[in-house]
This record gives sequence, C-alpha cells and structure tokens, in this order.
Amino acid sequence: MPPRGLPHFWPFTIKTYALGFILLMSLALGALGWGMQYRLDTIRADAQKRYQQAAREELAVATTHLINEIRQKGQSIAAQDETRQQLVNPAYYGYWRGNRVLGDGLLPAHVKAVEIYNRHGKALADYSTGDMPHAITAEDSAGFLIHQSGRVYLYIFTPILGIEASPDSVLGTLAIKLDFMHLFKESQRFNHVSADSLRLHFDSQERLSLNQISSHLTFTLAPNPESVALADAISQFQRQGIILLTVLFLVFYLVLTSLLAAPLRRLSLHIDTLREGQGGLLAESFTRSLPVAELEKVRHSLNDYQSKLEQMHHSLNEKNDELWTLAHRDPLTGVYNRRGFEEDWEHVRSVSSGHRLKVSMLLFDCDHFKAINDTYGHQTGDQVIQAITHSLQSTLRHGDRLYRLGGDEFATLFLDIDPDLAMQTAERCLEAVSQHDFSSLGIREPVRISAGLAHASATDAVTLATLPKQADIAMYHAKRPGKKKVAVYDDSMTNDAGVLFSTGVTNAVFEAIETGESIEMHYQPVVNLANGEVDYYEALVRIRAGHELIMPSSIFPIIEARRLEAEFDLAVIGRIEKDLEQGAIPARTGISLNVSGPGVIDPKIVGKLLELGRFLDRYRLIIEVTETALITQFHQASANLNKLRQDGFKIALDDFGSGYSSLGYLANMPVDIIKFDISMVRHLDAGGRQGLIVENLATMIIKAGYQMVAEGIETEKTLQNIVGIGFSRGQGYLFGRPENTCRDAVKFSIFNKT
Repeated sequence: MPPRGLPHFWPFTIKTYALGFILLMSLALGALGWGMQYRLDTIRADAQKRYQQAAREELAVATTHLINEIRQKGQSIAAQDETRQQLVNPAYYGYWRGNRVLGDGLLPAHVKAVEIYNRHGKALADYSTGDMPHAITAEDSAGFLIHQSGRVYLYIFTPILGIEASPDSVLGTLAIKLDFMHLFKESQRFNHVSADSLRLHFDSQERLSLNQISSHLTFTLAPNPESVALADAISQFQRQGIILLTVLFLVFYLVLTSLLAAPLRRLSLHIDTLREGQGGLLAESFTRSLPVAELEKVRHSLNDYQSKLEQMHHSLNEKNDELWTLAHRDPLTGVYNRRGFEEDWEHVRSVSSGHRLKVSMLLFDCDHFKAINDTYGHQTGDQVIQAITHSLQSTLRHGDRLYRLGGDEFATLFLDIDPDLAMQTAERCLEAVSQHDFSSLGIREPVRISAGLAHASATDAVTLATLPKQADIAMYHAKRPGKKKVAVYDDSMTNDAGVLFSTGVTNAVFEAIETGESIEMHYQPVVNLANGEVDYYEALVRIRAGHELIMPSSIFPIIEARRLEAEFDLAVIGRIEKDLEQGAIPARTGISLNVSGPGVIDPKIVGKLLELGRFLDRYRLIIEVTETALITQFHQASANLNKLRQDGFKIALDDFGSGYSSLGYLANMPVDIIKFDISMVRHLDAGGRQGLIVENLATMIIKAGYQMVAEGIETEKTLQNIVGIGFSRGQGYLFGRPENTCRDAVKFSIFNKT
C-alpha cells in the first residue's frame, strides 16, 4: 500500500492492456475482412459467370466459322471443271489430287487427304489415301469427326454438281479430311479461351456430328480483363485497412507511452542511481505507485537478482551441452558430422601415439549421386542419403561411429581391428546398401556405393597422419569402371594420387573446361575390315599445357573426383565441332566421340550433340557410351540416345566386356555398334576356354544384327582372328595411333596382301 497522503491507482497488468488492444484490432480487422471478402466473392462470381458464357459463345462462333470456311473452299474446288472431269475420266485423278489440290495450297496445311466419290458413293481411287473411306452413305454427307491415330479428324463432304447445278445433276461428292484440333487452334483467335487448353472429348468409337462440336469442347479461360477491376477493389480495401491500422497503432503508441514509457524512464533513472551505490532497495526510495502491476514486481525482483545469477550460469552450461550436440551432429541423418569426425580423429591420434594400436579408416561415397540428385530432385536425394545412412549404421558394429563428411560421403574409424575384419565389414556395408529397396523412392536405377579402406599403425606417425588422404585415394580408385567397389590403399595408387592432388594438372584441366582452347583432339582410325578403308575416326582427348601433353590417364581421375564429367563433355564437343567446321576430318568418313554417364542424361549435352546434326550430310557421327553409364540411369539415357538415333546419329557401346557385360541389358540398350574391349580381344588371341567363350559371344552378337568393332588390334594374327569371326570394323596400333591430324582415308596396305 502507498503511504498516506499519496494518490492511489489500481494497477492493471500489461496483459490487460494488450487484450484490450487486441480485442479492438480484432473487431476492426474482422469487419474489414468480412466486407472485403463479401465484395470480392460477389465480383468474382459475376465476372466468372459472364466470362464463361462469353467463352462458350466464342467457341460456337469459331467452330461455325471454321466449318463454313472449309465448306466454301470445298465448294470452290467442287465447282471447277477440272473436278468434274475426274468423274468423267479419272485417268489423271492421282495427279489432280496430289498436285492440283493438295500441292497447290488450295486447302489449309492441316488438310490430310482429299477424295472424290461418284454418285453411288464409291471412291474414284482403287484404294483411299489418308485413311479415307472406300465408300460413303447419304448419312455421311452431313460431315462428322472421328478419332484416328491419336488425333481428331474432321470429314467435310461437298456435292459436285453438273453444269445445270440442279439437285438432279449431282455427279459425285468431294470429301476433305483435316486435322481439326490443330487447324482450329492455329486458324482461330480467341479472346476468352486459352487456345492451348482446348480439348475435344468424345468416345474413340463414336462419330461426332458437326453441330455437337462446341458442346464437347473443354477449355481453360484466358485471363479475365475484369480481374483488373477486382485488383483495383482489393487495392482500395487494402488502403482503407492500412489507414485504419495506422490510426489504431498511433493510439496504441500514445497509450503505451503514457502507461509504460514514462514510468519505465523513472525506473531506469533509479536503477542508474543504484548502480552508482547511492540508493538502497527500490521499495525504500522509489515509493511512487506505478500504473502497471508488472512494474511493481520489478521493485521486488531487483533484490533477488544476484541470487539467481548462479542458477542462470547452471542453465547456460546445460545449453552449451545442447549446442555441442547440434554442432557435432548432421541434421539430415543424425550421425556425426565433419566437425565431429575431425575432433574424434585428433583425439585418436593423440591417445594412440606411441602405442601398438592398429587404426583403420573406411570411407564411403555414393556412385553417381549428382545424377540421381539432378534427375529426381534434392528431396529424393536427401531420402537416398538417409537410406544409405540407415543401411550403414545397421551394418557397422555396435560402438562404431558413422560420420557424414558432406554430401554423399561417409566415414568410420576402426581401432585395433584386424584388416580382414575391416574388409568384411566394408563388404557387408556395400551389400546392405545394394539390397535396400530404393524403388520405393521412385528411383529406377541401382544405387551403389564405393568404399576406400586404409590401415596404419599408431607407432607410424607419418602414415597415421595421411590415413584420411589414403582412404580418399582408395575410394576414388574403387569408383573407376571395372574396379572392385572396395579398394584397400597401397603404394601403387600413389601415381593416381599425384594426379588428383597435382596443382599444375588440376589447373590445366579447369582451364581447359573454362576456355576449351587447350583441348587437343587426337584421332585414331576405325577401319572397315571388308575393304581396308577408314570408316571413321575415334576422337580421343588430350590437354596441351605448354610443351607438355596431358593424357587421359591424368585427366579423368581429376574429372571424376571433382564431378566435372558433364562440363568436360561440353568442352570436348565444342572442340570437335570446330574441327568439323575446319574440315579436319577427311570427307566421306566420320567421327565417334565419347560421352560420359552424367553427360548422357544432361539436357545441355544432348542439345549440343543435336546441334552437330548439321554435319550429318557430310559425315557419319557416332556417340560412344559405356554400359556402366547406361545402366546407372537406364531409362533417361535410353530416351536421350533414341532421340539422337532418330536424328541420324549412330550409338556405339564402348568397352564391352569391361563392366557388367549383361546380355539382358544389351538386349534393351539403344545401340547400333558394339566395341569389344581390348581385354576381350586378347582372350581371342589366347585361345582356350576363355577364347572360345568370347568367340561364341561375338558370333551371337553379330547374328543379332549389331556392327562389331574390335579394339586393340596390334598384330596381323589378331586381325586374322577377328576377320575370321566376322567383326566388321577394327581399331588399334596396326592401323594407326591417335594423331592430332587425320590421314586421308586410304586403303591400308595390309589388306592388299594375298
């Protein structure tokens, strides 16, 4: 209670004032919203109704206009003496129909066929063209629409009258067949209807009469001009609402200033006095009553402030523990993140130093994850990562920590474990992922992972320090085509590691991708084994770095490690395009170019390849892909390759025998040419059981109708073997090494020997 003699105010809480303001705002906004919604609904309903009716009327008028226009053109043709002549003497009927009517542009472009029937309703031609009926009845003469080959066709019939032009002088009937919907959309202009949305729905077995067309048309309305009026109404209501809210907020501000700001300012001055040690407890020196109950509580709370600081520190420590967990866990998968790995790795190194302890690191990476992510979307990509995480966690031993280092890369550490057991664990992890049902996510291709395993002893500080790098090198080694999917690091991988981490080579590769200037194509002939002439040249990439020539063995480890396959494909295609423009390839030959797995499914690369189609009149163009690339994204890759084939490209399956070598896949692959890998050709030379199997396989594929190309032909003995089996093309050092210029396409001398 305040001392006697001072005015007494009954304090209200801030919540009370806030509730009063909220109630006022709710009433005002509710009234405004109700009025706006009612007005908008009324305007929208009226406008939509009028616009729908106008659209129907517009379609009816457009349909009638189009049919009348076609009838007029038909009547014009039917009135010609030349048309009547066909009924008298149809000897030149085919020429008249194909050149005089359809060829001279007398009818619209979407007219598919024209036919003349005699007065008995029988077609003049021995057989009708364009699916025209052989005979018509009186019922047909009114015209109709039917479904044919997935399209809607309109049949218009016009009588051919004699010179007297009386009903008794009908000589026959002129029939016109046209693609109705395409002509309707292109020839008519609509104000109320979206032309692209027009659809004509009726039963595929039904004949639709002409007066039923407009009632069977479905459509989407074009943007309504009246929506502008609706938008203006909305804007007006919004302005009114803003003005009202501004007034209310101003009132609220004035109230808060009077009830809170002034008392708080006095309270702040007193706290400053307490900070300087010039005052006692607030209740003893600040006795003036405050109009807000919460401010009254502040006076009593200040005395308890210091005692609660200790409790705050304790709470902060708990929060720090929670933040540590958030900082060391991956939010998507729940496993430890890269920061957790780095701290654990440093801990392992520090506690194991000098002890006879074996340390192994296992690194996982999802094959072609970028292609999966780009094809199915990031949400599906996240689900794939979660599924892989679950498979790995359920396979690892109890107590083994799984780390997500970033993207699709995972790692785990083994302490004091036998190398064979570590290898078995890695293989079980790969098996668990391969058996997971990813089709439930809509993924049609197999999802696989590769693993790199590295071992070190804690007493070997140098090797232990480089263990993550060794596991990384081994993992990239495992990702290469034809390699086992689990690779254990050994010193033989050092050269590959030098490529991957060589700054000079890496910079040269990046510069080649960016500018394309340093890319240099070398061409190796592919020879027709029937006559010894060069059939086409395979384009093999090199990078020119000063006086040094960087070979593919140094280029592609960097490309694959950095996931730059698609970008590199674009640069190589650009270089080949320039060589074709400059005539670097001999005339009457061709060129084959290799496209990576990610490139086969990349729309930009497919589009760039289609641009090369302008050279197909002078060169044969062959796209070479590996079976591994096709299997990874089989459906999308097949669709893109089939599109290229339709444009005139040939598709070659490269390195057959180095990957899956599945005849089941081969039967479904969209390829024309099979290139036997050099390893398969060497089996032929070696003979024995393997040679017999390869020979029978080649014979079977040849009989299936594929062109066969043998790679790695270096001796005449090998040449004789493959010619005897039935290979149609050959490639190898016997015919020529890859060179940056193509030799003239001449017959090789070895084929001149008797």
